[in-house]
Amino acid sequence: MAAASTKAVRFVSKYAALVLQDAEGVWARFERGVLETADAALVKRLRALDADESGVSETTDTPATESAPAKSASKGDWVAWAVHCGAEQAAAEALTRDQLAETFGESTPKE
Repeated sequence: MAAASTKAVRFVSKYAALVLQDAEGVWARFERGVLETADAALVKRLRALDADESGVSETTDTPATESAPAKSASKGDWVAWAVHCGAEQAAAEALTRDQLAETFGESTPKE
């Protein structure tokens, strides 16, 4: 039986390409540091992860936006935006939220 569907939820990873798997196989795949899903079981499993240990956190930014997040957005949202604009994941993680906003606030996504 398929898991119940819910409103799409967006998660960001501090790693650009993250694959989560267990003995049964791959259960989540982040592309460009982002995973969006409406699968309630997957959302529950991702929310259960320790954010500090896994590098995965939930974000409220809308995925369709092609503009920078609000200056007050979370560091995770700014890291995801910086990576979307072509920054290296590790370099983006090394900056503060304010530095990310200053550096990538006017940037456009890379194709």
